[in-house]
Amino acid sequence: MRVSRMGLRLGVVALAWAVGGPASPVAAGDVSVRGGAYTDAEAAFVGIEYRTAVSGRLHAAPNFEIAFPSNGSLFSFNGDLHYVFPSKGKLSGWAGGGLGLYVRDHEGEGQDTSVGANFLGGLGLRSDLQPYLQLKIAVAGDTEVVLGFGLRF
Repeated sequence: MRVSRMGLRLGVVALAWAVGGPASPVAAGDVSVRGGAYTDAEAAFVGIEYRTAVSGRLHAAPNFEIAFPSNGSLFSFNGDLHYVFPSKGKLSGWAGGGLGLYVRDHEGEGQDTSVGANFLGGLGLRSDLQPYLQLKIAVAGDTEVVLGFGLRF
């Protein structure tokens, strides 16, 4: 796998922003790590997210993902919003959307960058270490279905 210098720099900046940038002293959020698959690109991915409440049940959830297709690399930088549904049990659900910047480096064949819309939903278990499943549909030129499993802490 070859990662371009620009892609690597963008990844480091996005990771720093996702972990530390959007936090405010009065609104602490949570961090999650996740992995899964970009189904159209047939590629496994890993990602990180910082989620914090912005108003009531609405949460900002900036995140970064890197996928590993067979030829090149795929980065996504996402500014998503989650609406967390009211729940009295152990399960917590959310739905949301946002914008994503998708950078695809085709090994030896150039680089594509596109902006797209994200539509997502997830279901998590409330516990100390909160496991969750998330489905994202990314529409950025092509439509990509992203299945993820994560841990929020």
